[in-house]
Amino acid sequence: MRKTLVLAAVLAAASITFSSCGKKEEKAKTQTTQQETKAPKPLSELEPQNGKMPAGHPPVNNMPPGHPQMNAQKEVEMFHTKKVLTKIDKPVEIPAEVEKTWKFATVDIVDKKTGKPVKEVKVKKGDVISFKGMEIKVLYIVPQLVVGDKYTSASNEPRNPAILVVVKKDGKTVYAGPIYKMFPKMYNINDPEYMIILKDISKS
Repeated sequence: MRKTLVLAAVLAAASITFSSCGKKEEKAKTQTTQQETKAPKPLSELEPQNGKMPAGHPPVNNMPPGHPQMNAQKEVEMFHTKKVLTKIDKPVEIPAEVEKTWKFATVDIVDKKTGKPVKEVKVKKGDVISFKGMEIKVLYIVPQLVVGDKYTSASNEPRNPAILVVVKKDGKTVYAGPIYKMFPKMYNINDPEYMIILKDISKS
């Protein structure tokens, strides 16, 4: 009789164990399914934190892990550098208040080989810089140059300073367009030896 009772108790315990295991497996499957069907994280959670993507995130822009970030200024300059402007083909509409405020620009002519300035001048609108057969006429001094269907200034604050110039060499126009302080290589004077650097603009 005792053996029968012991056997029955063992069978009951085994049944409970198997039942418990079955429930755990079902629970695990349910959790896996929920994880698979869970909505993706919003983009804000996938944005770089302190310059780094979340662990396991695939490389961005096909760059391998650990690749240094591209410098935004260099990217912009690389995109525009090959563009050659020989005439100002958009209207220029600089607000009168801007023209009254920003009267001067300090300009360096730089030797491309050495990277050193060979001439520095402070100019105002309408001035012409003469240098080795070149005539660089300063048309406008602009604190925040923007270009759309026209050249204008987005504000009267020096957030993106630039000058608009026309450059002639031996009487022929070789460049006509902007020279940016922050993006000196984006557009320049199309000379094999020299380039213009806008050091700053000023009110006096």
